[in-house]
Amino acid sequence: MTLNVTKIHDLFDQFTEMVEGHVQQRNWEQQLTIPSHIGKGNLIRTKIRPGMEIMLTDVTFKQDMKLHIQESCQLFELSYCVNGEIHCDWNGKNSLTITQTGNVLFLEDVRVYEEKKADIRNQLLEIRFTPAELLRYAEDVTEKRKMEKWLNHHRGNIDQYPNTPAIQRCVSEMIHCKHFGTMKRLYLESKALEFLALFGESDEYGHVGGNMMLRRSDISKLELAHELVQEHFEQPLSIRTLSKRIEMNEFKLKKGFRELFGMTIFELVRQKRMEKALWYLEVKRLNVGEAAASVGYSNASNFTTAFRKHYGCNPSDLIKRINQLDVENNKLKTSSHHQIKYER
Repeated sequence: MTLNVTKIHDLFDQFTEMVEGHVQQRNWEQQLTIPSHIGKGNLIRTKIRPGMEIMLTDVTFKQDMKLHIQESCQLFELSYCVNGEIHCDWNGKNSLTITQTGNVLFLEDVRVYEEKKADIRNQLLEIRFTPAELLRYAEDVTEKRKMEKWLNHHRGNIDQYPNTPAIQRCVSEMIHCKHFGTMKRLYLESKALEFLALFGESDEYGHVGGNMMLRRSDISKLELAHELVQEHFEQPLSIRTLSKRIEMNEFKLKKGFRELFGMTIFELVRQKRMEKALWYLEVKRLNVGEAAASVGYSNASNFTTAFRKHYGCNPSDLIKRINQLDVENNKLKTSSHHQIKYER
């Protein structure tokens, strides 16, 4: 099932249409009740204003819910998974969201595959903004540039952010809001902005790109992480698993890794995959699909996109060049063989 999101408010409307669910309309708030043949539960969408909305999901699906979402607009989203399991793939990257974890994403013109597992209660809070709506809060040009830099820090990614007690409390207060009507809308808007501020605090807003003080023990742990990433690049360890293995919190791991090695953990994984893929294509002479699967890509088109970004050409073009070189080399060998016979 494919949804084409050209405005941030499209997702709820298109999902409603797709499942043919019943919607209760209250001006700025809509509640979708999931049809019984699909599952049970509901989604509540609160439109704060054009360019900003809040979605509360509490749904248990009868079968795995698999969606292809074409994000055709700029979308900045903060989400928090109270309960559930959500798998996402996009541009050769992937993420797994589990109970009591939060994600931040900034996507544009990207196709995301999303899968929610059956028979698991999915409770999710999502606060969705257009970047323009966020930038309205900038006081001046300097602050606007700082905010743009902050946004671009997350561009093209779904990143996990630190799960602080303050964020947990804010999420709980939004989910269990007791207000009605206009007061509810005002309350949710204020809490959404509080959530954004708490996230900015945990995400070190204003210090993006700044240097982190790393102790010698931190460097040793990060070097171990670097080794583990290279050992497991075909089946990458999750950030959570890697964090536990080296005994460092996830936020420090991601930021420290980038500062120490000049690349993110995912970028190292992709680099190692591409190096191995090149070897499979050139030495083992695998086709594109076989090479993709051998380095951990389930989707050949995602592999092709990543390969092209890394090497500047499609893997199929490389295979054609290799085959052409083989033909030319065989001709040279044949010609040389005939020349030797003639000389004799």
